[in-house]
Amino acid sequence: MTQVHQRNREMDHLHPLVRGKVATVIDTLDDENLPFRVFEGFRSPQRQQYLYDQGRSRPGSVVTHARPWTSYHQYGMAVDFVLFEDGSWSWDDSGAKRRWWQRLHEIGRENGLTPLTWELPHMQLPDLHISELQAGHYPPEGDLDWAGNLESAIYSWTGYPPSPSLPDIIPDRPAMETGVTPPVEHEDIPLPETQGWHNRYGGREWRFDENGVYIRGHENGRKPLRTRGEPVTCRSIWRLFGDSIVTASRAYRIPIGIIMMVIATETAFARRYGFTGPHTFRWEPHVAVKDVSPPVWGDYSAGPMQTLATTARWVVNVQNLDYDPFSIAPVFQRRPDPPETLPLYDAAVNIDIGSAEIRQRVAKTGLDPILVAAAFNAGGLYKSTKNPWHFKSSGDHLDRAARWYGDACAVMAELQTNA
Repeated sequence: MTQVHQRNREMDHLHPLVRGKVATVIDTLDDENLPFRVFEGFRSPQRQQYLYDQGRSRPGSVVTHARPWTSYHQYGMAVDFVLFEDGSWSWDDSGAKRRWWQRLHEIGRENGLTPLTWELPHMQLPDLHISELQAGHYPPEGDLDWAGNLESAIYSWTGYPPSPSLPDIIPDRPAMETGVTPPVEHEDIPLPETQGWHNRYGGREWRFDENGVYIRGHENGRKPLRTRGEPVTCRSIWRLFGDSIVTASRAYRIPIGIIMMVIATETAFARRYGFTGPHTFRWEPHVAVKDVSPPVWGDYSAGPMQTLATTARWVVNVQNLDYDPFSIAPVFQRRPDPPETLPLYDAAVNIDIGSAEIRQRVAKTGLDPILVAAAFNAGGLYKSTKNPWHFKSSGDHLDRAARWYGDACAVMAELQTNA
């Protein structure tokens, strides 16, 4: 899941043309003892939206005028340098330090990067136009590290403006990705009785049915929310995990579309990796792990449904599942590199435990798609004014969940048609 609070400093996520120039700038800064470091490189569209909302729909001062996909950061074509002194980041440009920033810009220009006079930390690849990038016209010499990260961002974004086209160097996908796969034998669990238009905590009103989630601000409330284009992500989920989803649906009486929605919302970014494996390992340093003695700080989520390890152990115990909790979701005393193997990477196990978690909270959610998504993301239903839905959730999580639920419903309809 995309974390809007976290900066990305991975050099591999920058376009190779930028990456090489940044490396040379860093070497020169070190040679001249100028204490600048890369503060942020690639920036996800979700984080860009989060920053754009600051000073507008979210408290704070305005920090950017760029919406998602209108910043060079989204394409790996820009980087921010910031002073790093005494273990802290600093934007101080007063006194003698003003000359440091000027020298940073000089070094950037000498190495083929264009600084911005109104945004001191920012440098970008020259001679680019956002309109060209939005149209999918990228600089030459891209590599799969850069392109794969951009692909994940493109597929994870369901907001406005729409995502750009994929880089040409992304390998063609198998034909089964573009069409509905042979149907898995299934009998879906019916949706709960709908409530018509409803909301919680004074937030956005919505309704849902077998076609998706509707909000009044979209097509006057007459069409369900969907992602742009064909529902290829939910088709992929069904192709890969259909049997496991049906098994969990029957075991816990959860509608298939709800399970597909959670997987898509949590790990659409890892579609090219099969929605699981080390690319889905996410460390949560703020979580206190209290089911060990002494307690430790730092937990993780992993696999298709991104169930938190602590939550997985809790669900195993309260639902009396046939797993050893600490074997299936081991505790790490400190942050590890993403493990190559982990029990929660096993899709059947992950989907079983994640679906059991949905069942555990059904008294609060009633299997309403939006309530399920909010509770799964935040560990319960909590009030917040940081998004239009008024639920505590990460970034645009509930917007994405609503669209993925529409896609899941569309795939289920296709399967019924082709049965």
